[in-house]
Amino acid sequence: MKRKGIALLITIALVATITALLTVSTGILDNSFKRISNKLFLIQSNIFFNDFITILNDATNDVNDSDTLDIFLMLPVAFASEHKDIAVDISFVSDASKININNIVEDSNSSKKRDPYEPIPLVRAYESYVEHILSIYNVSDKILLLSMIADTVDDDLDERIPGSEIALADPLFSQGSIYSVKHMEQIVEAYVRESRDYNAQQVPWKDLFGFRNTAVDFNHISQDVLYHVAPELQESLDYYTTEREEVYDSYDGIPLNAETKVQLDTLGIDFYSPEVRGSMNISSSDYSVEIEFSYNLKTKEVSHIEITN
Repeated sequence: MKRKGIALLITIALVATITALLTVSTGILDNSFKRISNKLFLIQSNIFFNDFITILNDATNDVNDSDTLDIFLMLPVAFASEHKDIAVDISFVSDASKININNIVEDSNSSKKRDPYEPIPLVRAYESYVEHILSIYNVSDKILLLSMIADTVDDDLDERIPGSEIALADPLFSQGSIYSVKHMEQIVEAYVRESRDYNAQQVPWKDLFGFRNTAVDFNHISQDVLYHVAPELQESLDYYTTEREEVYDSYDGIPLNAETKVQLDTLGIDFYSPEVRGSMNISSSDYSVEIEFSYNLKTKEVSHIEITN
């Protein structure tokens, strides 16, 4: 209880600091946004976003564990300028709630000895996770789709099986990593063209797979992911996800068997991740812009910025 009280005080102070500093910035922004074009609005929004990140860097030093992260994610920041000409709302979610599919291939720089003429092996835990999902959705050629995924993640042009290297048929196809759910959908489309199996399109790829995170935070794991990685928790998924009230820092008290714990560890599931996804909406009477971005509370790094106007 004492720990949560300290976390609450830290987070309230953090939100108060952010709000106070941004209120000043918004006043400046408000004056700049009067009688401007949409292009200038985007420029000013970008400047405001950079100012916000500077403030965020200084204000989040004490958000460094599961308790403070939990409260931080529950408190969105929203305010408007004095004359209501500019409104800003900012919110965050964990960016470590899903299994990163890019970890399915072993590190090519691994010290393990392997035949250089053989494809880079798959990590068995990730392969099993994908295979299980494909079986649930009755995907008919699991080997082909798995091979297409793996051949997209690795950066060579060697086919694991005939037809699995999409970049050979489409030179503009990006590989070396699966960058987003849209990129994943391109792989599925290529698989459907090759196999005529439309069941792969029924897999909720967006809900089951991440593309950026280095770990998975058990305290923020998605319900769909937990369903597939911990069969013994299937009757209590809400308790550990959407209705979670407790912050976990170990498997103590969680009814998991030893085999599942090993599987979760191999899949990179931990009890705290500093990776969050932010969403900033800036709007005036004439224009609006949404800026989404990934932010690491530990390293203070910003990445994967997406702007929608």
